[in-house]
Amino acid sequence: MARWATGIGVFHVKHTFACTIVAALVAAGAGVAQVPETVTSMIERNAEMGLERYPIGFWNYTNLAAHGQYMDEAEIEEWADAGFTLTMTPNFDASNWRQVEHMRRILDWAHARGMKLILCDPRTYSPHQSVGVSREAIPDSHREGIANAVKTFGDHPGLFGFHIGDEPGVEANEAFFAAYRATKRAAPNLHPFMNFLPWYPGVSGRVGYDTWPEYLDAAVAKADLDFLCWDCYAQMNPGLSGWDMYYKNLRLYREAAWRHGIPFWNTVLSVGHFNYRCPSFNDLRWQFNTTVASGASGVLWFFYYMREPHSNYRLSPVDEHWDRTETYYDLRRIQKSFHRQYGDLFLRLAPVRVTFAPEPFGDGDVFTPNEVVSAIDSGGKPVLIGEFADSAGQRYVMVVNNSTEENARVAVTFPGKDVQLHSWQWNGTEQPGHAYSADSAERTEAGVTVWHWLAPGQEAVYRVESELTRLTPVTIQAEKGE
Repeated sequence: MARWATGIGVFHVKHTFACTIVAALVAAGAGVAQVPETVTSMIERNAEMGLERYPIGFWNYTNLAAHGQYMDEAEIEEWADAGFTLTMTPNFDASNWRQVEHMRRILDWAHARGMKLILCDPRTYSPHQSVGVSREAIPDSHREGIANAVKTFGDHPGLFGFHIGDEPGVEANEAFFAAYRATKRAAPNLHPFMNFLPWYPGVSGRVGYDTWPEYLDAAVAKADLDFLCWDCYAQMNPGLSGWDMYYKNLRLYREAAWRHGIPFWNTVLSVGHFNYRCPSFNDLRWQFNTTVASGASGVLWFFYYMREPHSNYRLSPVDEHWDRTETYYDLRRIQKSFHRQYGDLFLRLAPVRVTFAPEPFGDGDVFTPNEVVSAIDSGGKPVLIGEFADSAGQRYVMVVNNSTEENARVAVTFPGKDVQLHSWQWNGTEQPGHAYSADSAERTEAGVTVWHWLAPGQEAVYRVESELTRLTPVTIQAEKGE
């Protein structure tokens, strides 16, 4: 009979828990590596989109008419050097042949550096705001614009897909969905980009649906979405006031992704504005690693170029003088380190469970022991635990210090006397042993406990191999909805 005691930040499980599960599974003739269909579907979708490196990008509000002199090959090289792998192009005038040729050169430069681009072509933007356009359809002229955009750029190997639009509401939904479908039909080898609103109290009325899950389900079905993407910046409000909204969005979009077997991306904040603070290095790494641990298959930053002063926006990665700020160098360090250490790992995985210790955010679940992790001891400090599976049923875990301010010493116990741990080294290879952030470990009859010193937002990633993980079927965390 399983027994465990809980205290502040401490969760224990006795050896009998592991033994009982193994005995029961063997007696029942449990198979090896049973994987839910949604897990394999999410992983296959990433492969079908031709993604070779984890997508990291930014919202780009430049345009070639005003800022073309900055958009040279050296600028694209800087994108690549900073770890951006899939990002947005500048806007441009599709009727200006010089700007069209300039855009093709940008695609050339990106492709030469292994990057993919989301093309901000005005001909593919949803026409919902145009005068005289039906709210429930797109006109033939828009289909012609899509066809012309595909004719001009559709064969370029540096193109990921066309930008459809941002944050549709009830008056725009159907036109957005129709524009997305039409773009997919015109270029089935590409992947249109559409960004959604974040959930917040009362937002369902803004999009015309009773609940957010109903809205996301309708969007996936009506648009035939390849992936979900949204933006949320509440986490950069003072203190922890926006964390519930941040994590609830991650949960709601993850649950929608599970229902439909598609990946999801998250847009997080890189520029101070309104009541949002200017993100520090700790804030940026925390946003990035909590997004990955929550199961996202891509990260975008809002935004990259200041262009000129406006409102109280400040300290974007590239400022109004076109100088690189500390934010740029912080992002560069975070992103280059992630690529170097983990490569395409998280494109080959799908999330199966996300929990918190000791207290949850966004109506999430508190950590409980299972076949992958049997105990978390964080000394009361906040920790996020993301669990993953690959298509073969192998199990993985990412533990993140869920604080933007305090260091934490976190002990993670992996059950089973035969348990073996694998981690990723600075050269990007998977090797037996402990994560780079570990400082000590102990093996007992109950399993292996590894202690880590984790800075704010820092992570530890493992592949966990044991009789328990081999014999226990992979299951998806129960949905909670809105």
